Amino acid sequence: MDKNEKILFEIKEHIGTISSNTNGWDKEINIVSWNGQKTPKFDIRAWNEDHTHMARGITLFSDEMSALVDLYQSWKKEREKKETETCELDGAAATS
Repeated sequence: MDKNEKILFEIKEHIGTISSNTNGWDKEINIVSWNGQKTPKFDIRAWNEDHTHMARGITLFSDEMSALVDLYQSWKKEREKKETETCELDGAAATS
């Protein structure tokens, strides 16, 4: 794609806002169709208030989004397990 070509997009569904910045830009997760593609993708990026400008982001097919969610949940579960073990060890040391 030529650097000067206009990027065409259609936000099919707004899933949610991940974070908001004081400059009026929101990091969002949406389902977006890019440049007329038949299959819309999950899209994570910052947008201005009226969705006329965007920052760089990431697009994921449904199977990639599922893998991302699974990886995050596994990481979170492992982290919580380690935190619980640390608290138990700290508690055992305090009662010794």
